[in-house]
Amino acid sequence: MFKHPLYLVPHDFSEISNSATRLALDLAEANDGCAYLLHIVSKDSEKAEARRIFQNLVSKMSKEDQKRLTTKVIVGDLYEDMGKAGDLLKASLIVMGTHGAKGMQKLFVSHAVKMISNASTPFLITQGKKKVEKINTIVMPFSFAKESIQIITFASAMAKKFKAKIHLVGYHDSDQWLEHKTQSNQLIARRHLTDQGVEHEIINLTKKESYEQELINYSKSVDADIIAAAYFKEGILPSPNSFIQMMIENENQIPVLTVNAAELTVINSNFSFMSV
Repeated sequence: MFKHPLYLVPHDFSEISNSATRLALDLAEANDGCAYLLHIVSKDSEKAEARRIFQNLVSKMSKEDQKRLTTKVIVGDLYEDMGKAGDLLKASLIVMGTHGAKGMQKLFVSHAVKMISNASTPFLITQGKKKVEKINTIVMPFSFAKESIQIITFASAMAKKFKAKIHLVGYHDSDQWLEHKTQSNQLIARRHLTDQGVEHEIINLTKKESYEQELINYSKSVDADIIAAAYFKEGILPSPNSFIQMMIENENQIPVLTVNAAELTVINSNFSFMSV
């Protein structure tokens, strides 16, 4: 039996995966949980070498980290089996590193989005900059879509654990009916945060630039530690995947907390990745 909460890390032996491992271990220490590193290969003949690399990686860690760590190599498909592993292990979070948005690295971000779309476990995606022990500010975008506020359960759990403040940043639509639905979602989010005792405030953007760019600029201005944004097929913006992809590849390297909203039937999910 593994100690929970369990933080699952897709590991490809890159430096960014090492950064994700560090983040998972920090979360495990803060919440008396464990980190589980999973490497997926395409054939059996590759397993022995992968295990050897894992063994070398773990040997360089502290004894305390080693106690909280499990490694596993399996044969399978990265996109489908990582989500299945999250379900089987009852993972609280999948903590994943990605390489940002320079040149061909955009491909890695699209890979991350594909993995999110095939999983029901929430993700914390990092470019390797922020440390979990310094979470003070969480920025949460939302819109008229009910799916956009389904990240609130996870964002509020993290905010409670670290005594962080959540900044609710609504998408303003010129359509009056959609704007009314956004205001309704804002009310639901505020009520949830108030019930949970989480400090929060409503942010109105200037509308001088695109919503996503103003959101990223605002996140930088408040030195946000996390952007909490739900993933769903339509996205907060009309283009599928574009909004969450832009959040993941933000130039400020702010980690993104996200979940596939299509896999959640109600706002109060059964996941609990923070001990409070």
